[in-house]
Amino acid sequence: MDIDIGLSRIRRRINGATRVLALDLETLVKDGFLKNESIVAISVGTLQGNYDVMMADPNNYNEYDLLSQLQDFVDSYQPEVIIGYNHVSYDITLINTKLVSLPYSKQLFALKFFFGTSYLLDMMYACALDMRVKTGDYIIRSLRKIVNSEFYNELDLMRVKENIQIDGMNPAEAVEYLWKNDAKKLREYSLGDVHDVIELYKSIFKY
Repeated sequence: MDIDIGLSRIRRRINGATRVLALDLETLVKDGFLKNESIVAISVGTLQGNYDVMMADPNNYNEYDLLSQLQDFVDSYQPEVIIGYNHVSYDITLINTKLVSLPYSKQLFALKFFFGTSYLLDMMYACALDMRVKTGDYIIRSLRKIVNSEFYNELDLMRVKENIQIDGMNPAEAVEYLWKNDAKKLREYSLGDVHDVIELYKSIFKY
């Protein structure tokens, strides 16, 4: 694969788009990734600085209501580009597995439309390409490593990945614990992901 043209190719595709939406999910992973895990929070952000975190009530869990709220946000914003960090392989794929199982009367057609017509840009690869320019190496890195990299020190990032680190718990267990016991901290963590992805996008693509 010739990655030298990567960022230039992406710039041509986004072509100065102004309606850019960032998306991130928080899920309860029990049996592994993409095993129909439950979505407990959805965070979204826009290039214009409009953010929201939709969180399910642990005492009255309703995943469909979460997806409906996401549809309302997406349909109102009508994104040209949807970004995230590994969201093409995970977040959007998981949502699509939920959508295809819905009865016709509950289909979320607007959400499916924008997932199908917006340009899906995975910032995991965009950051790897940008870091290659800076370091000479093309390496896929975690979002935690990216936001804490010296090369992005000047950016106004929230850098809240540590919120999910709880002694004796893996990340999946920590998400479930925070969802049930400290929703404010989980909300900040979820918001931080989309905020930082938006800021990285603006920096790399010169907005």
